Formats: sequence, C-alpha cells, structure tokens
Amino acid sequence: YERVAFQDDCVKGWTALFGKQVHSSGIGGLKSRLRHSLETPVVVERFEPTTQECFACGKRHELSLSDKVIECDCGWICDRDLNAALVTLRKGLGLGHDQAVGLDRPELKPPEREAAARILGSSPCIRVSFLL
Repeated sequence: YERVAFQDDCVKGWTALFGKQVHSSGIGGLKSRLRHSLETPVVVERFEPTTQECFACGKRHELSLSDKVIECDCGWICDRDLNAALVTLRKGLGLGHDQAVGLDRPELKPPEREAAARILGSSPCIRVSFLL
C-alpha cells in the first residue's frame, strides 16, 4: 500500500480500562510492526476523537464505550469502529469532509488481497475477511 494510517493510541493506558485483555490482543505489537516496517506510515494524533466524529459531516458526538453505533443528524448511521476507521483514513490522507474517500480499492488484485490476509491472518488476534 502507498500509505497506511493508524491512530497513535497509548496501548499501555488501555490496561487500566480493560486489564489483561489488552496484553493478549497483540495490538501493541501490530502498531509497532506497522510503524517500523512501512515506508510511509501515517500516524494520526493520539487525541483525535475518531470514534466521536461523524465521518460524513465532521460533527462531534459524545459516545460512551457501550455505544456501538454512531447516528448523526446528517443521516449517517454506522458502526462506531468502522466510522472511526473511516475518520482515521480521512485524517491520515489529509482530506476534509468535503473531499471524497474511495472505500473500494479496485487497483488491488486478488493476489494482493490474499497476501494481506495471509500475513494478517497468521495472528490469532486479528480476524481477516475479504471478498474476491
């Protein structure tokens, strides 16, 4: 990939909230591997409210950890984590809310998707699914 965007969360800080679940998740190792193995990692600031920001219009919503869906006045309804990933992508690419983000990657060929699934799927902590 030309760029991979991820948020620079303090994984150690999550331990206070989630305990040992964080240690067994492997997220810290994944973040470290992304940061050190990519030619062009794009790190989004730690304190960006990606889970609370509407991907479609940018309005900020107060969500608790128990809120699994973001529903905005603009009509955007989305899974909270997917919305956060889309916001992270937009911020990582440096795009504003008036600029489109392509959600499909037609330039990726099936062998590239299979390779990514093979690499990421080797971790028991990551679930990979894709359609050819």
